[in-house]
Amino acid sequence: MLVIGFSIFLKLPTFTFGIEHMKGKHFEGDEIRFWYLAKNWATIGHYTLQGSPLFENFPFYEPYYAYRKMPVHPPLFIVLLRPFVQYEFTHYEKIPQGLGPDAVRAIYAKIAPNYAVIASWVGHLLAILAVALIGRYLLIYHKLSLSALSPLFWLPLLGVATDPIMTWVSTKIWIDNLHAGLAALAVAFTMIASSSRHSQITYILAGIMLGLALLAKITAMMIIPIIIFIIFVHEIESRKRMQALLFGIIPVLILASPWYIPRYLPKIVEISAIPNPYAGTCEFCKTTNTRPFYYFLLKLPLIAPLVIVGLSFYIILFFNYVKKLAILDNLRFFIPAVWCLFILMIITLYLSFFNGSFIMRRITLLIPSLYVMFYMLIIYSEKFRPLRKYQQLLLFLGGISIVYGSISGGFYLFHGISFAEFFSFAELTGMIKLWN
Repeated sequence: MLVIGFSIFLKLPTFTFGIEHMKGKHFEGDEIRFWYLAKNWATIGHYTLQGSPLFENFPFYEPYYAYRKMPVHPPLFIVLLRPFVQYEFTHYEKIPQGLGPDAVRAIYAKIAPNYAVIASWVGHLLAILAVALIGRYLLIYHKLSLSALSPLFWLPLLGVATDPIMTWVSTKIWIDNLHAGLAALAVAFTMIASSSRHSQITYILAGIMLGLALLAKITAMMIIPIIIFIIFVHEIESRKRMQALLFGIIPVLILASPWYIPRYLPKIVEISAIPNPYAGTCEFCKTTNTRPFYYFLLKLPLIAPLVIVGLSFYIILFFNYVKKLAILDNLRFFIPAVWCLFILMIITLYLSFFNGSFIMRRITLLIPSLYVMFYMLIIYSEKFRPLRKYQQLLLFLGGISIVYGSISGGFYLFHGISFAEFFSFAELTGMIKLWN
C-alpha cells in the first residue's frame, strides 16, 4: 500500500493539466473521443457517439467514428469517466452546436476536469497491486522470508510504481493502463490459485479480472494464452486443469458477453447517413503506420532497459543452473518471460500485417511482466546458491534501469506536453534519434 500511495503522490502534478492550467494538454484525439463519449452517454443515456457535436467541430476526425452504432472500445473506461462528466455538467454549460474547431478547442481547454486522469491512474495502481501479489506468492512458494525493507522485496515494486510507459499513460485520458492492470491481476490470481486453500474462489477472481479487462479493451484477449499456460504449468492433474478453466471462464462469459455478442455476432450496420462527410487526415497516424516492424524492439529497451537486463539474466541463470531443475520448475521460471515475449510478438505481428499504428501505449499489457521477471530472477538468485554470485550485478543493473526509466516518466508528469508518443530520456536529450 505504501508503494501504491507513493505512485499516487507522484501523479498529483497531472491535476494541473486540467481546467485552470490546461492550455491544450488534454487535446490528443483519443482523449477527446473518450471524453465526448462519456458526455454523450451521460446526456442521452446510450453508449454511442451518434448525435454528438464533436465530429462536426473537429474535422480532423473521420465521420466514421461519429456515426457508429457501437463504439470501438467496450464501456468500462467510459464508466470511470462518467463521474467527472457529471462534475462538469454541474459547473459548466454544454458546448453549443455550430462552433468552429478553434472555438471548441478553447472551450474544451476550459472545461475538462482536472481529475479525469484518475480514470487512467487506476490501471497503473492495479498493475502495482498485481506485481506485489505475484512477488508475495513467489516468496512464499520458494519458502523465502525477506524483510519488507530488503531491496529484494521492494525494488521490483518501486520499478513498476515508476514505470515510464504506465506513468506517461497516467497523464492522459487513455484506456491502455486500465486493461493492462486488470489483465495483470487476472494473471496474479491465476498464479496464486493453485497454492490457495480456496483455489476455486481464486480462479473465479481471476476470471472476474479478465472479464473486466475485456470490458476495458478487446486487446486484453492476448493475455488469455498466458493464463492457460499458467494453469497447465501449475495444475498437474487434468481434472484440476479443467476445473480451473471452467471456474475462470464462467465469470468472463457473464461479464463480457453482454458487450461482445451484440458487438460482433449479428452484423450491426455501423454507419448511418453522414450529413457532412469529411475525409479527415492524421499526420501522426500516417507516421505511426509507416514505422518498421522492429519499432518496439528498438524503442522499448531505450525506454525501459530492464527488459534487456531481465531477458539477459534469464539466459544466464537458465544455462548456469535452472536447466538442471525439473521441467515444471523450468516452465514456472519462464512464465513472466513468456508473458513479455508473447505479447510483444503478437502485437508486432498484428500491427505489421494489418498496417496498424506502432505506438508505445499499445504494449502496456506486457509492462507488468518486466517487474515479475525481475522478481523471479531475484528470488532464484537468492534461493539457489550457484546463482547468488549474479545477484549483486542483477540488482545493480536492475536498479540503474529503473532509475533511468523513472527519469523519462517523470518528465511527462511535470510537462503535460500533448505528445501522442513516448520519447525516452536518450531521445529527449538528443543523444539518440529514432523516428518522429
